[in-house]
Amino acid sequence: MPSDGGAAVVRSVNLLKIAAEAEVLRYRCIVARQGRRAAFGAVALVFVLAVLGLGEVAAWLALYVRFAAIPTTLILLAINLIIAVTFGLPAARSSPSRAEREALQVRQQSLDAARGALSFAALVPVGNTLLRHWRSNSRSLVRK
Repeated sequence: MPSDGGAAVVRSVNLLKIAAEAEVLRYRCIVARQGRRAAFGAVALVFVLAVLGLGEVAAWLALYVRFAAIPTTLILLAINLIIAVTFGLPAARSSPSRAEREALQVRQQSLDAARGALSFAALVPVGNTLLRHWRSNSRSLVRK
């Protein structure tokens, strides 16, 4: 019977090792995939910026037909400022959502509970030792 228990422990340990190796492999694959995504995104960003720059030039040339150079530049500057403020304010004001706050609270509660369970689990052997020590001392006091 004890050998069966030992085999079960060895099997559990082996399964844990396999699970850990699989998790490491999973993270490596995720990192590789995210690296490829970042590289493709960086190249795409270069071309998006080029398109925006050429769009600005085209808009400036179109406005230059009706206005002088300085007013054309100021019109484009105002348009760009309005667009930047329109997208920048919501980005700056973005605060954690209710779901984010609740998830953080659940995480904190679970970590606190784990710490409490861990400290209780650490106290059990200490309490057992103190109880044995107290019992051995109380018996020695009774015998004397």
